[in-house]
Amino acid sequence: MSTTVEEADGQPSLMREGLAGYRIAAGSYGALNPQKRDYFFLDDVGHWNRYDTHGRTLYIAQERKGAFTECLYSYRLGLESRSAIQFIAERFGLGFEAARDLHAEEMSYLGHEEPGMMPASWRDGRRLYRIESTNELTWLDLNTSHSLDYIEQAMGPEIHKTCGLMDLDLSQLLGSNRLLTTLVAGRLRDLQLVDGGFADGIRFISKHGAGVCCAFWMRRTDDDLDNELLTSGTGVSITADDPDLFDVSRRFGIKFG
Repeated sequence: MSTTVEEADGQPSLMREGLAGYRIAAGSYGALNPQKRDYFFLDDVGHWNRYDTHGRTLYIAQERKGAFTECLYSYRLGLESRSAIQFIAERFGLGFEAARDLHAEEMSYLGHEEPGMMPASWRDGRRLYRIESTNELTWLDLNTSHSLDYIEQAMGPEIHKTCGLMDLDLSQLLGSNRLLTTLVAGRLRDLQLVDGGFADGIRFISKHGAGVCCAFWMRRTDDDLDNELLTSGTGVSITADDPDLFDVSRRFGIKFG
């Protein structure tokens, strides 16, 4: 399907294109059954995903490796742990893995879990799904100056009052401030576009360098209708020797039990 970009007054930038990408989800839930959210309350959105709104929001990465990256980032070996391991390595003349083992023993002694360690059950309980749309979809593209300008003009006072921000840039829209990102997403989901329709979701660049991702709002499912516009197979199991899993795990310093 062809891709067109629209920039009109009264709405953010739009892209009209079909969806083809990947999602990792628990096999017991399936590919098209994300958690349903209640309406936006300031005290509730801290644990929401970036562009969650009331109802269900489905996240899809265009690339296979992108799905692993987005899913595993929160389990990475952080900079604090890397610094501690590097100190042990230099102090005792050890390689990184040997120093990491000593660091893990110390964490265990202190009653903490080993940083960057994942049980094999994480892999066993999840599947990698290929998801495609049945037709062209309408996406809000936040990665443009036109979109930034629209959000500042239309939501600036509310963003300042709710989030305490003095200004807005792309790094904030892609960032970890869930009060901001879910507020913006909720307003955009309810925005009637110039042509009278509503957007299907948000298209955005992964802040982890994992390519293009999409947040799809499952309006039809939320309204108890059939034909959700997306299709998915039964998925494939995630094996220990999966090359994309291996690359992402190595990048994030994650070890599987």
